[in-house]
Formats: sequence, C-alpha cells, structure tokens
Amino acid sequence: MPLTSFKAVFFDVGGTLIHVHPSVGDVYARHARPFGYSGSIQDLNEGFRLQWKKMGGIESLGNQSGAEAEREFWHKLVYEVFLPMGGLDRFEEYFDLIFEAFRDEANWRIYEDVIESGILETLKKRGVVMGVISNWDSRLISTLENIGLGRYFDFILPSAVVGSAKPDKKIFEEALRLSGVAPHEACHIGDEIRTDVEGAQSVGIHPILLDRNNRFDSTETRKITTFLELVEKPG
Repeated sequence: MPLTSFKAVFFDVGGTLIHVHPSVGDVYARHARPFGYSGSIQDLNEGFRLQWKKMGGIESLGNQSGAEAEREFWHKLVYEVFLPMGGLDRFEEYFDLIFEAFRDEANWRIYEDVIESGILETLKKRGVVMGVISNWDSRLISTLENIGLGRYFDFILPSAVVGSAKPDKKIFEEALRLSGVAPHEACHIGDEIRTDVEGAQSVGIHPILLDRNNRFDSTETRKITTFLELVEKPG
C-alpha cells in the first residue's frame, strides 16, 4: 500500500528522522570539560544508556506534563550520569547549558535516507496530513524547527506535553483527532516495536517499522530498512 494512499502519516523522531551527532557522550563531554570532567566519551555514552534504562526513559513521566516535570527528569538523569565519575564543578550551571544544547541543530543530524527519499516533501505536496508522535519533551518543537524539519508537520506531539507516552493510546488518539481522519486512513512510521508498532496497532493505525540495522526478525508488520523503499518508483 503506497504511503500516498493514506490521508495522514505520523512519524517517530529519534532513531527515525534524526539522531544525536556525534553521540550523547560527545555533546555531554564537550560541554563538561570546562566544568572539570576529564573522563572519556565512551563512559558518558554508557552512563547515559544505563541511567536512561534505569529511569525508564521519558516514558517514565507517564501522564505528568509541563516544563517542571521535564527539567526534573533530565536534572536527575544528567546528575546521575556524572556522579560515578566524581560529579562536576558548578553542576547547575552545566545543566542549564546542556539542557539548551540539545535544541541546537549542530548536535543533531537528519538521517541520509530521509533527505535522499524526499519523503517529507512528497507527502506535503500531495496534501497528506503529517504529524509527529514522539516520546520526547517540549524542546522537540524548537529542535525540529532549528533542524529545518518543523515546517513539514501539521502538528508535533511530544509525550511530555500531551501527558501520554507511546505505546499509550491517548497520544495516538490525539494525533487522529488533530488529523480528522479515521484510524485506517493513517499510518505511523517508527523504529521500535513496542512503542511505535504496538502503540499504533492498539488504536487501529497501520504501523510501518523502520529497521535500518535489521535489529528485528521479520514480523507480521510491514518493515522497511530505508525510507527509499517508501518512494514510488517512476514508470
């Protein structure tokens, strides 16, 4: 079923449209050097991964929303990442800096296949309703604007603003409400089975699993390894 046969197409963001560049550890380390950090980038990447998992990611905010809950989540996470390495001098000052750094387009890259496929332009031109459904905080809107992707979307739903994180139904239902389409007229593209595929299916939206590195065995779900597979070939 070609993408253009859907009236609405929803996208996940991290791991689907964009990724941190060069890595979270690189960005953390670069800003942390003046605050007394002398450890490795690898240690920070590993520390971030473990702490993210331990705290349950941004989904752990559940139905809490608002700037205060977001900052509290990230403050604890960043603090705990540096703690085993001796912490940082003037941590509060560092945290303010790093919290803003992730809005900066310099720290993100759009995946090559998103650009090469021209998928966002194509859908926009065809008049398809486009939305973002992402487990993210409110910085997502300004981050996508800064990267140059914000203009493609009719709406952007960060979980911490909606007070619902994928695979919860509420965030998908909100996307349908804003689109004004029936579930079977919409599809959602993302790179995780639990949050993206199962979340979309729970409300009757067609899921498409983006699996660039073949992390998942072939599932019942439609799977692609690049956005180029979704572009209709001429002729």
